[in-house]
Amino acid sequence: MPLALVTGPANSGKAGELLRAYRARLDDDPILVVPRIEDVEHTRRELGEGGAVLGVRVVRFAGLFELMAERVEPDLAATPRAGALSRELLVAEAVRRAGLRTIGESARRPGFARAAARFLAELGRAMVDPPRLRRALLAWAGDGPRRSYAEDLAAIYDAYHPVLAEVGLVDDEQFARRALDVLRLEPRRFGATPVFAYGFDDFTRLELDALETLARHAETDVTVSLPFERGRVAFRANAAAFAALSELADEHVELEPSTAHYVPGGREALSRIERSLFEPGVRALGGSPAGATPPGEAVGLHVAGGRRAEVELAAAEVLRALRAGALPGDVVVVLRDPEAYATLVEEVFDAYGISVSLERSLPLGHTALGRGLVALLRCAAATGSADDLVAYLRTPGRLRVPALADRLEARVRREGTGDGVGARRLWEEGQWPLEEIDRLSRAAGSPGLLEELDDRLEHLFVAPYARAAHLLAGPEREDAAALRAARAALAELKVLAAAGVGPELEPAALADLLADVPVRVGERPGPERVRVAAPEAVRARRYATVLVLGLQEREFPRRAVAEPFLSDELRREVSEAAGLGLPIREDDLDRERHLFYVCASRADRRLVLSSRVTDEDGAPEAPSFFLDDVGELFGAGALEVATVRRSVGEVAWDLRQAPTELEHGRALAARGPRRSPPAPGGLRSPPMLAELASRRDFSAGELEAFAGCGIRWLVEKELRPESLEPDPEALVRGRLAHGALKLTLERLRERTGSARVTPKTLPEAESILAEALEELGGEHRISLREGRRHAARARLEHDLRRQLRREAAAGGAFEPQELELAFGLDREGEEAGKALPALALEPEGVRVRGRIDRVDVHGDRALVRDYKAGSRVEGVNAWDGGDRLQVPLYMLAARELLGLDPAGGVYVPLSGGGRPRGVVCGDDAEAIGGDLSGSDVRDRAAIEVTLASARRRVGEVVERIRTGDVRSCPERCGPSGGCRYPAICRAEEA
Repeated sequence: MPLALVTGPANSGKAGELLRAYRARLDDDPILVVPRIEDVEHTRRELGEGGAVLGVRVVRFAGLFELMAERVEPDLAATPRAGALSRELLVAEAVRRAGLRTIGESARRPGFARAAARFLAELGRAMVDPPRLRRALLAWAGDGPRRSYAEDLAAIYDAYHPVLAEVGLVDDEQFARRALDVLRLEPRRFGATPVFAYGFDDFTRLELDALETLARHAETDVTVSLPFERGRVAFRANAAAFAALSELADEHVELEPSTAHYVPGGREALSRIERSLFEPGVRALGGSPAGATPPGEAVGLHVAGGRRAEVELAAAEVLRALRAGALPGDVVVVLRDPEAYATLVEEVFDAYGISVSLERSLPLGHTALGRGLVALLRCAAATGSADDLVAYLRTPGRLRVPALADRLEARVRREGTGDGVGARRLWEEGQWPLEEIDRLSRAAGSPGLLEELDDRLEHLFVAPYARAAHLLAGPEREDAAALRAARAALAELKVLAAAGVGPELEPAALADLLADVPVRVGERPGPERVRVAAPEAVRARRYATVLVLGLQEREFPRRAVAEPFLSDELRREVSEAAGLGLPIREDDLDRERHLFYVCASRADRRLVLSSRVTDEDGAPEAPSFFLDDVGELFGAGALEVATVRRSVGEVAWDLRQAPTELEHGRALAARGPRRSPPAPGGLRSPPMLAELASRRDFSAGELEAFAGCGIRWLVEKELRPESLEPDPEALVRGRLAHGALKLTLERLRERTGSARVTPKTLPEAESILAEALEELGGEHRISLREGRRHAARARLEHDLRRQLRREAAAGGAFEPQELELAFGLDREGEEAGKALPALALEPEGVRVRGRIDRVDVHGDRALVRDYKAGSRVEGVNAWDGGDRLQVPLYMLAARELLGLDPAGGVYVPLSGGGRPRGVVCGDDAEAIGGDLSGSDVRDRAAIEVTLASARRRVGEVVERIRTGDVRSCPERCGPSGGCRYPAICRAEEA
């Protein structure tokens, strides 16, 4: 029976010609073969709209081969086939068995098996079997230095097919060749079913063999359409396919170009692009093309600064088309690599209210379900991290109360628990046992691990929807896709395990393997969604509006990528030596030209070409030279009037171009006067104000924090957000320093009878300090990193030794009596009657609580010391009207609660080597010791004035707290100035 070849340029009616012939043969159960799964659905819909519903069969070539096997050899049709994962693992097994010499080291690297699997699949599609490859490679290599490399490549292919047979599988290429072989033996069993192939611009040798076998051996009517026009540069990439099909064709129909489908306003410009793109001789003298046609509204250019600006321009253009009456399914955005833009396109188009169809592959480990499954396996391997356990618990539906996972994460981060075993221990301290981890661990090393994993996978998937009869929609479909991909991978692994081939059945190995399993996600094309696709995906239909994005050098046209096993140069040499004829991959400019022609010829109404002149950082980028090819088809500067620009620095649209209500509001705001957002003006919540108005109890630290900055007080003392990170190193360092000094002085008193450090007791004090730091270091880990922790502890020990030596050198008679003295606090283990009450200040109506680091006593005189972890402390001259309230309040507490007259109070810096600063009574200066600043020495009357001033300041602060008078003071918020919480404060000074 004949093979009919239908050729013509884009829009010549090839689809109509072929589909009319298809509809005419509906009674014969015809088969229509298309390139992609998306084309299957679209073509079925198009045939249905034309009245062809019953008897419609639309498949890809894989489906055609299956149909051949079903009709001619049912046993072959039932043969299990190797999926992508099985194939890669079996190639890896073949590589291990091949005994490689030259490329043995490379074969041990990650990715080698995957690249080898692609190479072997290419050989299969080219109908090159192992013996033929070996003969060709050895003929090419001869006895020279390349022979070892040639033998290694041949050995991999030689070992691959026996491994497949050992497992009882065939790959797709083997299956197709066997189906063709049995069809040639019994061609009549296929029947008289006509076959039509549409939407292809190239064919593999295997596909050409299928068409020839059907036409020549099975005597089936075969009709093939191919975009091709003799002599056109845009069709050079299709010339080889045309030559091969021409030899097979008994009938050749060459269709003439047509402009009937274009809308009237765009016909001339769009037709000119289709007819003249890449063609020499269409330009007239003077650089203007002959018969130049202004593009009008039919052709537009976008010039953007950065990808986001480019995608925003595209989204605005799509909205314009939809508002003009176009259906979403009649608008397409074409990208050479849609997956590289996927996240950005989805984000921007969603913000603009545009539903898109953008299918792409994600690793299983990047889906919610897959991430949980992989994390569970890593926990079962005891190599998992705390993050892995949290990720598993966060799998949708695993916990009825998801906040439990948040609490665990907060705890492991604060405590610095990095491993999964430790995180599980923390979880099971307050929650239920995670027995599924143990079940997977016990099943390790056996096929039972795959069964257990399959059960756990199903449980994880159904958990969010149990007993709900839920209809999956939107992002939920991603979990369903992940489930299908994971179960298919597990099924493949079970087959390999039964044959004793494949990876180790250990949780860690399976986790790494499954994490990379590809999952197809995204919404399928449909009339209600704007399609985002690659050029290859749009070649089988027309659209009202076509936007081609990413027209950049090295992007479109795409730069060539060398094949790792046989480069184009080596392929040419092998072909010359042995006639192997592998496809040439790297010289793809003709192919890129054809794909751009496909994009440029798909539009019925409007074509928009988009490029970037800079990246997101403002660095220049080179637009594609394809834009020059289009520009030369129109008059000089003709496309400039159709150009829309958006620079990288434009955060808002021009008011007249704003595409959405939200963007219009932003544009208005951008044009308006510049003003900073108002800083918080105080608390206004009535319940909060009522609670504050009645408050009497305050801590000394709280009062000092409010005096410094009301916003800081609000965040740290009232809101108190729970941290998700370990405490800052400076804070932990301070706690460790306080604890170590307390323990040092207590033990020094026990061993020597005095807690005062003198030159005589200094060695003992330093020895005790080292013991204390070692003893408390486990409880107060300055850093989670061991090396840094040791260095930080060594620095702290150095600073504290310096402090002890300073005290020993200062002399004095004051004895450390109270260490970490609490007042107004509940103290566990405090003897009855020994707990100190709060400091009552009247008439202010305030009760102050706190903890004094140290009270030194000499007679009835008391010196208060407050340790500061930093190096910056201030003397009494800076206290008046400021935020230094703790030491004055502690001096008042020593008087009121201990019955001691204050001799002074100082802030003691524990780093930097600075001296204590504060206020001391001149009468007690000698007894205190020589380590004082002269500006801090006052007489008793001046000290009383300082204490009275502090009380007044406390009264002012308390009044502001009780009235909710919260003000931002960024200049005093941080320890070195500057705002600690600018996102809340919003002060300009921040």
